[in-house]
Amino acid sequence: MLSHWLQRFKKRGDSHSFAQVVSQCQTPLKGYCRRLTAGDIAFADDIAQETLITVYQQFGRLNNLDAFKSWLYRIAFRHFLKMQARDNRWQTLQEQELEAVILQQSDELQDEQTYIDERYVLQLMALLNPEERAVITLNHTLGYSHQQISSLLEMPLGTVKSHGKRGKDKLIAFSLRQQRGAA
Repeated sequence: MLSHWLQRFKKRGDSHSFAQVVSQCQTPLKGYCRRLTAGDIAFADDIAQETLITVYQQFGRLNNLDAFKSWLYRIAFRHFLKMQARDNRWQTLQEQELEAVILQQSDELQDEQTYIDERYVLQLMALLNPEERAVITLNHTLGYSHQQISSLLEMPLGTVKSHGKRGKDKLIAFSLRQQRGAA
């Protein structure tokens, strides 16, 4: 269905068609942005909004409509990096402080498991650098291959694999420390 609206928007350029495109891609886009921002919903929503504005303005440059989602996520990642660089309030906490916050909040929220799981994942993403977050989200959440991520983020394949491995290693190490602490 998305392809229908993309084709229609490409031909007509009408706002109704674009609204349909937005309605079909907004939820996954916001989810991607929330993972990039480690759960900072306001920041993620700003990135998603800027991304959709850019998509609207530059849609004519997209030749292959089948590559729309990759193009969308590439734009979102670029906006994330740009906005992160100029936003002084977006500072990574020390890893130990983050671990303490994650442990405390996961203990406090035991009654709503689904909410806990997503919130916990978003908090864990804060342990990773932006590139690791992007690679892990694109690979494990959205199902992109390393080769596709390399193209999407315009990074060498080896760099993508390194970011993915380092990110997974950090998450595994944190999980092991948490399990030892609970025992």
